Amino acid sequence: MVGSLGKDRDIRRFLAGSAALILCLIFTGGFLLFRQMEDIKKVYLQQQAEAAGALLEAGVDPARAAKLLAGEISEEMAAQGRLLMRQAGYEETLAVYLMPVMRSLGGKWGAVYSIFGLTAIGLSVFLVFWLLQREHIRLKEMEENVRRFTEGNFDRRIAAEGEGDFALLSTAVNEMASSLNSHREAQRKAKEFLKDTISDISHQLKTPLAALFMYQDIIQQESGEEETVKKFAAKSVAALERMQTLVLNLLKIARLDADMIRFGSQEVKVRGLMEDIRSEFETRAQREGKEIILEGSPACYTVCDRDWMQEAVSNLVKNALDHTKEGGKIEISWEAVGTGTRIQVKDNGNGIHPEDMYAIFKRFYRSRFSNDGEGAGLGLPLAKAIVEGHEGTISVESTLGEGALFTVFLPWKNG
Repeated sequence: MVGSLGKDRDIRRFLAGSAALILCLIFTGGFLLFRQMEDIKKVYLQQQAEAAGALLEAGVDPARAAKLLAGEISEEMAAQGRLLMRQAGYEETLAVYLMPVMRSLGGKWGAVYSIFGLTAIGLSVFLVFWLLQREHIRLKEMEENVRRFTEGNFDRRIAAEGEGDFALLSTAVNEMASSLNSHREAQRKAKEFLKDTISDISHQLKTPLAALFMYQDIIQQESGEEETVKKFAAKSVAALERMQTLVLNLLKIARLDADMIRFGSQEVKVRGLMEDIRSEFETRAQREGKEIILEGSPACYTVCDRDWMQEAVSNLVKNALDHTKEGGKIEISWEAVGTGTRIQVKDNGNGIHPEDMYAIFKRFYRSRFSNDGEGAGLGLPLAKAIVEGHEGTISVESTLGEGALFTVFLPWKNG
C-alpha cells in the first residue's frame, strides 16, 4: 500500500513538501532556541554585573567579589542567601509573571513561539488542504466522466498521468468507457447490418417474385395451351431456383458477417477437392460447349474447412462459366508456395473492365459493362468472405477481352 501511494504524483509532492516543512521547522526552532538562550545570557550577565557593583559598593575586595561571582560560595553562604531571598518574597513557588525580568522574557518569547507554532500549523493545514483539493478535483472530474458514460457519452477520457492509485483507477474507468463504447458501436453496426441485409433481401427478391406472379398469371390465362403452360412453368422453376440461391447466399454471408461460423481446420488433398468442383459443373460446361481443365500435383494439400472452401472455389468457377463464351476454357490450377497453397481459376472469357476491378468483390455489385442479367452479385463477395475467414487472401487480374485470373492463397496453419 505504501509503495502504491508513493507512486502517486500528488502524494509524492505532499510528502516532499511535508519533509521540507519539517526540516524548516527544526532549523527555525533551533535558531529560536539559540536566540532565547542569548537573551537569557544577557539577563544573567546583567544581573551578575549588578551584583558585582553591589559587592564593590559594599567594600568587598574586587578579587574576593570576582571569586564570589565565579561560584566560590560556601554552603553556609548559599543558605544565608536563600533565607534572605525568602524574606524578600523570592521563593520557588513565586509565579513567573511576578518577576519583572522573567515576565519580560516570557512575554517576548511566548509571542515568538506562538507565531512559530501558528505558522507551522498554517503551513501544515495548507499542505493538507492542497492535497485534499487536488484529490477532490480529480474525484470530481472522474465523477463527471462516469456520469457522462452512463448517459452514453464516451468521447471524453480521464487524464491518467503518472502512477499510483488514481492513475490506476483512471485507467480502469477509461477502459470501461472504451469497452462500453465498443459494445455500443457493435450494437449500432449490428442494427445497421440487419437493416441493410433486410433491405438487400427485399430488393433482390422483387424481380423473381414479379416474374413468378407474371408467369402464374400467364399460366392461368393460357391454362388450355399445354406448350405455354410447360414453358412458363419451367420459367417459374428457374425463378424459384434463383430465389433459393439468392436467399441461401444471403444467409451464408449474414452468418459470416455476424461471426456465427467457425471454420474447421483439416488437411485436404487439393486434387480431390477440385475434381469434386469440376464434377459439380461438368454437365453445364458440356451443355454450353466449355471445358474445365485441372492442373496440379496430386500430393498438394491445403488446410481448410473442405465444404466451405468448395463453396468459395465453386463460386469462382461459376463466375468464369458465366463470363466465358462457347468453346471457352476454365483452368483450375494449384501449387504449394512458401507457407501455404495457391489456387488459381483462369478463364479466356470477356475479362473485367478496368472500372470494375476494385468493386467486383462488393456485395450486389453489378457492372454496367456486363451482359449477365441473372447474377445477383453475391458469389464473389461470398468467396472472399470464406477465404478471408480462413486467414487467406483472394485477388484478381484481368485483361479486357482476354479473360480473368482469380488467385486464392491459403496458409497451411490458420488461427
